[in-house]
Amino acid sequence: MKSYYLPCYTIGTDAFDNFENVMSFYGRKVALLYGEKAFKASKDKVLPALKDFEIVYQAVYGKEASYANIDKLSAVEEISKADLILAVGGGKCIDVAKVVGDKLNKPVFTVASIASTCAAVTRIAVLHNDDGSFKEVYRLKNPPVHCFIDPEIVVNAPAKYFWAGMGDTMAKHVECVFSSKNDVVDFESDFGRTISALCYDPILEKGEKAYEDVKNHVVSAEVEDVIKSIIIATGGVSLIVNPDYNSALAHALYYGLTVREWMEQKHLHGEIVSYGTLVQLLIDNQMEDLKKVYQFNKKVKLPVCLKDLDLEKDDPMDDILDATIINPELNHIPYEITKEMVRETILKLEEYKG
Repeated sequence: MKSYYLPCYTIGTDAFDNFENVMSFYGRKVALLYGEKAFKASKDKVLPALKDFEIVYQAVYGKEASYANIDKLSAVEEISKADLILAVGGGKCIDVAKVVGDKLNKPVFTVASIASTCAAVTRIAVLHNDDGSFKEVYRLKNPPVHCFIDPEIVVNAPAKYFWAGMGDTMAKHVECVFSSKNDVVDFESDFGRTISALCYDPILEKGEKAYEDVKNHVVSAEVEDVIKSIIIATGGVSLIVNPDYNSALAHALYYGLTVREWMEQKHLHGEIVSYGTLVQLLIDNQMEDLKKVYQFNKKVKLPVCLKDLDLEKDDPMDDILDATIINPELNHIPYEITKEMVRETILKLEEYKG
C-alpha cells in the first residue's frame, strides 16, 4: 500500500478567516510556534483569527532547525497537551514545527510568511546542526494538514526571499525532468513531473512583474501566481514524485558551493541554486531553456556567472567540485557527470552571453 499527498492550502488576504473551517475539526487547543520577525509581521491578523481557539503555548521556535531545539520543544508539556500545532514563519520555523508534530503525533498547520521554499506543505524537513551547518533531511509520516498564505504578508517581507524563491523553484522542474529522463515512470511520478511545469513557466512569464510588485509591496495576480509556483507547485512535486527525481545537479552544485563557509552568509539558497540550474541546462545541452533562464536571471539579477557568487574565474574550485560530485543528489541521473565535466561547463558558462 502506498499513500500520496498533495498540498491543501488557502490563499488570499482573508486566508486566516479559514482557520475555523479547517482547524477546528482537530480541536481547539493550539500550540503556536513562530519566527520572531514573521510573527511581528503577521500577529495582527493571526491572533484575531484564533479568537475561538485556546492558545495553550506560544513562543519563538528557536534559532536553528536542529535536533537539540526540536527535542527541547517536544518536551514542553503544553505542546504535548495541544490538539494541534500552528507554525508561522519561514522554512526553519516550519521544519521545526513539522518534526515536533511528527514526534508528538500532532497535526501541523502552517502560515507561510515568506515565499522562498515549499517547506510549508512538504513531507520532509531540512535539519541543521546547532552551528547552522547541514545535518540531514528528516522524512515525516505526514505533511502539514493545511497551509494558509496571506499574500499581503508575503509582499511586506524582504523581497530577497521571493527573489531567491523564484530561482529555487525553477530548478525543481529542470531537475525533475532531467533526473527522470531515461526512466519508465509510474503514474505518480508522471503526475509530479507534469506539475513541475508550474514551477517553471509561470515564473518565466510572470516572475519579473511579480518581483517588481513585491518590491513595491503590491499584491497582484502575478504575485499570487508566483507564490503558488514557489510554495504549492514545488511542494506538490516534492510530495508525489519518486524521491530520486526531486533534485539533480543544480542542488548538488549548491551543496558543493557551500563548502565555502562564507557562501551561505552572503547568498541565499535559491540564489545559489539558480546558478546551478544554468550549469545543469548547459551540461545537458538544453540550449533553448538555457537561453530562457539565463535571460530571466539577467532581468531580475539572479546569478549568471561566478562573479555574481563572489568567485573568480581562475579559482580552481577543487573543493567545490569534489563536494558536488559526491553529493547524493547525483545518485540518480541519466548519465555520469564527472568533476571535469562540471568544471568545463562552468567555464563555458562564463563565456555564454544568452
